[in-house]
Amino acid sequence: MANKFKVEIQETVEELEHRLERAITSVSKEKLLLLYWIATKKIKTREELATMLKRDESTIYRWLRAYKQGGITSLLTVKKAPGKTPHIPPEVREKLIKKLQKPEGETSYGKLQIWLEKECGIKVSYKVVHDLVHYKLKSYLKVPRPQSNKVNEVAQTNFKKKLWEIIKVMIKYFGTGQPVRIWCQDESRFGLITMQGRMITLKGIKPVGKKQ
Repeated sequence: MANKFKVEIQETVEELEHRLERAITSVSKEKLLLLYWIATKKIKTREELATMLKRDESTIYRWLRAYKQGGITSLLTVKKAPGKTPHIPPEVREKLIKKLQKPEGETSYGKLQIWLEKECGIKVSYKVVHDLVHYKLKSYLKVPRPQSNKVNEVAQTNFKKKLWEIIKVMIKYFGTGQPVRIWCQDESRFGLITMQGRMITLKGIKPVGKKQ
């Protein structure tokens, strides 16, 4: 392999000096110095460049090849490693998020681990589930808002929708121009109430726990 190199520097000396003044990392400064020394014809071999930069000749060769193929942009581009493959794929993670967006949530990280294996076919350790849900998704065990298991949600919704219409009718037929006071009554009873533990939902979502 020839020690001399044939590379034509496209940038002017002034432009390289300008870039050197604003270089942020030490590696980018080294690469710019390489171009600057070649442009000013101060250094003519890879051996001299390697000595000046205290780099291996193979590294100098790679830098010069990158510049020759893609210019200064290719030379200064920092390549990042792809990283590890996640234990829980993105599509399964989205399903998990949708599950935790519901007020009923889940009662433990162990049950989420079982749900992932049963519903999504993903077998992961308890630690992986806990780290994802607790630290990354910020989903914690919370005290749920109690709700009777006999509640009729349809009736509740219809009552809320019709309540204002009922009030307007009452004011129309019973009002005398004076403020109308509306009183509400609820029953009170003794009974067996089931114990409730904390539940996991996404941050900002109040869990609802069914109880007797």
